Amino acid sequence: MSRFRNEAGFTLIELMITVVLVGILGAIAIPNFLSYQAKSRRAEAYANVVAIATSELSFQAESDAFIAAGAFPDWSPYGFLGTHKMAWDAASVAEYSELGWSPEGEVFYSYEVNAGGGPDCSTCTLCFTATAHGDVDGDGTPGAVMYVYPEETPSGNVECASGLFGYGTPLRRGSLTNLVYKEAVVSSSALDEF
Repeated sequence: MSRFRNEAGFTLIELMITVVLVGILGAIAIPNFLSYQAKSRRAEAYANVVAIATSELSFQAESDAFIAAGAFPDWSPYGFLGTHKMAWDAASVAEYSELGWSPEGEVFYSYEVNAGGGPDCSTCTLCFTATAHGDVDGDGTPGAVMYVYPEETPSGNVECASGLFGYGTPLRRGSLTNLVYKEAVVSSSALDEF
């Protein structure tokens, strides 16, 4: 009988320490996991914005103008932008058909291209801004990945506005004056999203 009394299980203190350790590991791991999920969703925007820019440059080489396209897909049936995928529906296909671009499958972002007609670009035909609008971390604040292709003039660059949410030209991270052109980058006014 005495042999069985010495073979006791875990004490309450040992179990409490284990629960606390698992809780600490969870508190560290879960935010990192959510951040990695948002980064993987954001990769879609980088790839698609560069693909839109390539399509715009091809279109411009043939027609000597850039083409604008509205924000598609329409997110209103989904409530708002978020961590859910949206269908690239018939309206989206029609909007981007002249540009000759289409994503593969459903998307996390709504895509928009502004070419001419913006406040700084009302008459130019040599600039465009491709913007991916999204909320991939699900915090309710939309953000943007942008590709700004400016018209380079002797007096400086003229660029098209981002459109829907009015993001400015992206800034190089850590800079207040170094604007980013001709590459996909997160809009400086949307850094809280990313």
